[in-house]
Amino acid sequence: MLAALSSCGKAQHAAPRGAHAARPAVNKGSGGTAFDLADMVSAVSLGKASPDIDLKFALKEPPAVGEPVDIDVALIPGHELDQVYATFSATDGLEIRKGGTMPKVEHPEPGAPISHTVTIVPQRDGMFYISAIVLADSAANSVTHSFSIPVIAGAGISAAGAAASPPAARPQ
Repeated sequence: MLAALSSCGKAQHAAPRGAHAARPAVNKGSGGTAFDLADMVSAVSLGKASPDIDLKFALKEPPAVGEPVDIDVALIPGHELDQVYATFSATDGLEIRKGGTMPKVEHPEPGAPISHTVTIVPQRDGMFYISAIVLADSAANSVTHSFSIPVIAGAGISAAGAAASPPAARPQ
């Protein structure tokens, strides 16, 4: 879990001053606007990492309970594909309000990010996950990739809630 959250830090993606003009932007896709890849972090790949598909995301603002917030998503094909699309689902306590399905993109350009926006509404404080299932079809094969996007809503996991759980048994 800590590895997933540490990958959300933006320091590793920070550009030097004056480098903003060279930042790659995400192509307009189903989200309708271009995103700046330098402001995004990689989603956690579930399973073996693959050069076929990359998924990056950025939260527009910290999620507050009961308030909708947009998550900008960039899907980046690593090679020629006939088509690619994705579906998004959330763990209990997090509602996907819009963008649960990314429309199919026919013959996306390899390396060119495709934008999409997912709108979520946290139902309570806590740590949640959005699962992204990406389906990529090429002339050679069809591949499914799974990604996880961590979301900390409101106060996250409170110290009181963590203290209420029983301590782990220690080996003697």
